[in-house]
Amino acid sequence: MFVTSVIVMPLILLFPNHHVGYPVVMGIMSLIGVIAFIICYRGTKERIISQSRPKEKLSIGIIVHTFTNNKPLLVLVLMTIFTISAYNIKSALLIYFAEYNLGHVELMSYMNFIIIGSSLLGVLFLPKLVRRFGKRKTAIFGMLVSVIADSVNFFMPSNVYIFTILASISFIGISIPNGVTWAFVSDIIDYGEWSSGERKEGITYSLFNFSRKLAQSLSGFLSGIGLALVGYVPNVVQSSGTLVGIKALLCLYPAVALALAILVIGKMYKLTDSRHAEMVQDLQRRHAENRV
Repeated sequence: MFVTSVIVMPLILLFPNHHVGYPVVMGIMSLIGVIAFIICYRGTKERIISQSRPKEKLSIGIIVHTFTNNKPLLVLVLMTIFTISAYNIKSALLIYFAEYNLGHVELMSYMNFIIIGSSLLGVLFLPKLVRRFGKRKTAIFGMLVSVIADSVNFFMPSNVYIFTILASISFIGISIPNGVTWAFVSDIIDYGEWSSGERKEGITYSLFNFSRKLAQSLSGFLSGIGLALVGYVPNVVQSSGTLVGIKALLCLYPAVALALAILVIGKMYKLTDSRHAEMVQDLQRRHAENRV
């Protein structure tokens, strides 16, 4: 995503007709993506060979039962819908902000390089934050940083330097919950086994990934609806109200979505690190008893 967000716009601008350049460049990016997936698939080796057939059963009823009877999974899915939609709507709306609010669509590549690139800082500090504060507090901290940065950014003048600095801080913040959610999933799998007696890794991961795809689709849908509501008309000078609307979609929607995610994870997620540690000990005891 980082490389694509930086190089796509310069490549499109190389074409005299952008209506031709866009599908050509996107087609090339899609082809590269497919080839990369094939290489990844071909180069993946199974390190642990199972001597017996998997015991995890799959049916619609089991999937529904797994989803509805694992409350931490339900909470994580709800939080993910907010966090991923906030992240993706930022990426979708940045091009409109660069072209109309800042007046230079070429700035998008440079801004993406700094903004998305800065999110690596959040990932680098993630392990230390989790060790110090725990997973839930770390996720809340990251989302709170993003909420504050986006809220301030909306009320600041539309200046490329101010916007890029605050947007970078916001991306650092949002990268933290987006990273720590995978640790939540592992805990939730353990919780599912502890509460039901069955370990359903495949179903749990699939349900979580589905929620991410749902959130990505939601952000695309909301981007189009939002632009229509603020009066956006392509390829013309936008009204002052529309410019404010574009900036609101870019800054205020993510701030509100992440604020709701904070409430969800803060009030509804009860699977703390200490409780998870207790469950793991209980599971180890059960496994030891079953081997006897």
